[in-house]
Amino acid sequence: MYAKKSLGQHFLKDMFILDRIVQSIPPHISDMIDRDELKLIEVGIGLGDLTKRLIDNYKQTQLLVYEIDSKLIQMARANFAVSISSGALHIEQRDVANTSNECGYLYDSEYFLVSNLPYYIATKIILQSLRDSKCLGFLVMTQKEVAQKFCAKVFDRQFCALSVIAQSYGEVEYLFDVAPECFSPKPKVDSALFCFNRVNDSVDCRLEILLRQSFSNPRKTLASNLALHGWHKDRIYNMLECLGLSRNVRSHEISTKEYCKIASFLN
Repeated sequence: MYAKKSLGQHFLKDMFILDRIVQSIPPHISDMIDRDELKLIEVGIGLGDLTKRLIDNYKQTQLLVYEIDSKLIQMARANFAVSISSGALHIEQRDVANTSNECGYLYDSEYFLVSNLPYYIATKIILQSLRDSKCLGFLVMTQKEVAQKFCAKVFDRQFCALSVIAQSYGEVEYLFDVAPECFSPKPKVDSALFCFNRVNDSVDCRLEILLRQSFSNPRKTLASNLALHGWHKDRIYNMLECLGLSRNVRSHEISTKEYCKIASFLN
């Protein structure tokens, strides 16, 4: 099989990394999957190396895989014929980046996502999973820069709106880096694996609007960014004073909890 550049395909070939991904699934999630209380989902079957490990490790549940490439699906159905016939694996051709579902983003009941995500749609899939209360968490590999943004803490250089959104929904943990040599073909960037565990089912939609405004110009202060979007500076300064924040505070210097308070205060 040749990787399709248009679909952002880079097949993970490193056996050690593949084993480490499965071992990184949180124990409480692993127990729920074992008891068939939680749907296990993979996005992008690739050459099936991660798929095989998930099937072998969770024999009591059915693995649901979404894949858009018809040739990869055809190959997987041949290679996993026994698992498909036994009900251990179900493959569905679907573009998850452009999917809307009234019941849930990837499934109509609680699920956990494990995937080596295509770089070009990774952020979109992660944000949709975060907003879906049926997704109890995910373990995903992305471009290293994307993983750093989702996992960054306040005052980190990478701390941004994505960091606050992810931490508003639950706990995010950066696990380990993955070198380009672990893939075929080799990507031009490093990758990283990170994990999310849900704590909150929903977040005030006004928070995301606030974050877009707050991080619109990272070099400016929070007050300047909000003023550019119509907020009166006197009101902003009053809010900052009430929260014990400096008038000159910048967007990356404000914690997730403080952003939630700001959203509540301004609205």
